[in-house]
Parts: sequence; C-alpha cells; structure tokens
Amino acid sequence: MASIETHTHLWPLFVTVMPESCDLAELRAYFAIVDKLYERNERFATLVETSDVRSIPSATERHFIADYQSKTLDKIRRYNVFTATVVPSTLVRGAMTALRWMFKPPNEQIAVGTFGEGVSVCVDKLRADGIDIPVKLEQLVLVGPTASAADVRRIRAA
Repeated sequence: MASIETHTHLWPLFVTVMPESCDLAELRAYFAIVDKLYERNERFATLVETSDVRSIPSATERHFIADYQSKTLDKIRRYNVFTATVVPSTLVRGAMTALRWMFKPPNEQIAVGTFGEGVSVCVDKLRADGIDIPVKLEQLVLVGPTASAADVRRIRAA
C-alpha cells in the first residue's frame, strides 16, 4: 500500500496525493504533517489529488477524520484560504457539492475534475488573498491544464 504523499515545496500551496487506499496509521501521520503546517501561522491553499483512490475510508477512519476536522476548525478558518479536491468522476463531484450545501465547510472548498484546474483555482484564490506566488509554484501554473502530480514531483526534484 502506498503512503499519502505530501508536498510543501510549492508553499503556500500544500499538495496531497492520496493513494488507492490508506489506513488509520497513515491518516494519523498525515494529520501530524497538517498540524505542522498550522504551526507556521501562515495562510495557504490545499490541493488534494484523489484520482488514484479506489476505496473509501472505513467507518473508524471517517470518524477519525471528522474528529480531527472538528478539533481544527479555527485553524482551518484562519490559515487554509481554500481547498480544491481533484475528483475525476462528475457524479462524485456533484455529490460533494450537494454535501457542502448541507454542511458548510470552515473554508471555501470545491471539487475539480483535473489537477491542472485545481492548481489554477488554488493560485487564483491565493492571489486574491494577497499572497505572493513563489517561482516554483509559478512553474507549475505555467504547465497549465495538463498539470499533474508528476509535475509537482518534477519541480521538487529540479
């Protein structure tokens, strides 16, 4: 099983690439990373790539995620400018939108069809918030609509 992949080298964009599946230990490790981001006391956007996900979290894992989010609502509001989640399925994106109508998230969140779309929207939201975009993140923006997690890895290695 692959681990949850995180990238902070494009800060203020935090990129998460979800594997086909993950367990409670991986979620705990992931949220420990997120806690460290909040300790920066800086505003940022989050882009979550879920295209490889093949199974939903178990009830225990969903409960853990919900508890974590409940405990960090103030931090999310204060620091997380925007969250885009890449969801290739039009049907699932529609369901996520409907859920957000019923349960308002603590920050602005959308589901997008492609990684490139997510990058574009996140950077637009960061700029609208007055946050400077570093050169490495501009490189990703320049890739355009075809941008992918592979481009994030390539920029990191450069």
